Amino acid sequence: MLMTQSVAMIGLGKLGLPVAEAMAKHYTVYGYDINKDIKSDTVTICDKLYHAVHDVDIVFIAMPTPHAPEYGGEKPIASKIKHDFNYDALDSCLGELENYIEPGTIVVTISTVLPGTYRRLARKHKKIENLVYNPYLIAMGTVTTDFLNPDLAIFGYPFWKHGKGMKDNHATSNTLIKFYEKIWNAKPFQAHGTYEEAECIKIFHNTYISAKVGIANMIGDVAHKIEHVNADAVTNALKHADRIVGTRYMTAGNGDGGPCHPRDNIALSWFADEIKLGYDIFGDIMRIREIQAENIAKELCSHNRDIVILGKSFKPETNLTDGSPSMLIGHYCEQMGFSVSYENTPSEKQRYTYLLAHDKDYSTYPFNKNSIIVDLYRKYQDDNNTVIHYGNSNR
Repeated sequence: MLMTQSVAMIGLGKLGLPVAEAMAKHYTVYGYDINKDIKSDTVTICDKLYHAVHDVDIVFIAMPTPHAPEYGGEKPIASKIKHDFNYDALDSCLGELENYIEPGTIVVTISTVLPGTYRRLARKHKKIENLVYNPYLIAMGTVTTDFLNPDLAIFGYPFWKHGKGMKDNHATSNTLIKFYEKIWNAKPFQAHGTYEEAECIKIFHNTYISAKVGIANMIGDVAHKIEHVNADAVTNALKHADRIVGTRYMTAGNGDGGPCHPRDNIALSWFADEIKLGYDIFGDIMRIREIQAENIAKELCSHNRDIVILGKSFKPETNLTDGSPSMLIGHYCEQMGFSVSYENTPSEKQRYTYLLAHDKDYSTYPFNKNSIIVDLYRKYQDDNNTVIHYGNSNR
């Protein structure tokens, strides 16, 4: 395993410089930026990229991936034409870096991108043999503190599961972990996966925070528009609800259901209009739920067979079908012209498309041979049938 002695940080802006200076307490760190006015007492700042990256063990890249200034959020942007990030600086840096680094040098990018970006960049810049995506979950104003005390560390590679034709990235992973263990105040949860998985973790982490802020502020708006409500009394209580702040409901699978949630959101959708809230997050949640159910139905119907949905109730612990997301999926399948049954197989010889709609053990279920099984929770294995783990394209 490589024993890291020296590293380079390319891009010494609001993120790169404080991170490089934190690294410099444990390693020799060289830095490079097109801004020649940057100074540091602990990082050796080089005037040329070659001098910074020559003969180092790891190269970190903290290049900006910006939008145009008018997309910052200081003014309304939701109705503007939508754009991807601008990757010109990152792309150019990787292209120049190809000319200077030694074969096998670990190149770590920390720039935020959309899913699919780093695989495209890796294919373009093939001379960089060991490109890793390692984004930091850092807030401006607390960069150094967040870097030293991460709760989650993200690592993305071309492939993670080793197989035929795939590079084993575990040696690179071990080197990076050893590097960070000297820096971190405590060892965080580590998420290792493909480029795309790491890109999703980073970008959805940010939008999850945006959604939480939006919901908290929605409570503030409602409290301001009706009498006898202090938003803090509501949010302080919800902070102690494990279903909201814990790990529950964070597994992709079937939709929300039951006798309460759908009807509550529809009632709140009416209430948003009644108090002139100005927006309808509740109706949007229900529209999203329905589109997600339709997406699953399209997968089931794409196999052009009769459909058996296993799990008619709204959750496995009950037989109640109130608000059943499985029945909603069945509704869309029937609209597309397919026969749907629940919890039975009318003909032993017929080949079906099954949907495993609940997060439970189906290992003893008598599936008809040569059928297609779509598993929403990505657990079931079967040698006699084609199994599709819905939500896992990394197969």
